[in-house]
Amino acid sequence: MLIKTKNNSSIRLYVTIFVLALVEFGIFHRLRIFGVRPEILLIATLFFGFNFGSAKGAEAGLVSGVLKGIFGITPLGIYVFSFVAIGLLAGILKNKLIKGNFMTQFFISNLAVYFIAGIYFIYMRQISDGGLASEFLKDCLYKGLYTGALSPIFFFSLSRVFKIDKNYQECE
Repeated sequence: MLIKTKNNSSIRLYVTIFVLALVEFGIFHRLRIFGVRPEILLIATLFFGFNFGSAKGAEAGLVSGVLKGIFGITPLGIYVFSFVAIGLLAGILKNKLIKGNFMTQFFISNLAVYFIAGIYFIYMRQISDGGLASEFLKDCLYKGLYTGALSPIFFFSLSRVFKIDKNYQECE
């Protein structure tokens, strides 16, 4: 499914997501804070949804979810479902939020981490006794804060790569 947008193609999306996957699984695998690493692919999914709409956000979510599922320990379907849903939602919110605001980027990235963690928590409760809930919630809090703190940096960097001006409107 190739979707073309002005000054952009799906190939650039795939290459960007692949490079960010290498950054997440390579660099940030070692740069953990309180034992957690940020969700860089989640930030990319939000970026594509906010700036290019629901279809592009879902496409980015699908690619990101598959990569996370392949290289992670969580079942593939949890990440694919979560990331596609977040990409679609980001596309729906495209014109309803101030995308260039650092607080918006932090808050939405943080909430998206909690959404994925909630789905994962529901899955884990089905297959285990749920004894690690407090540790899970603490890790979820740290991961949300870490991802939220890095989201403005990645939003800014991706806006430069995809030639989006500071107000996150597509450049001519």
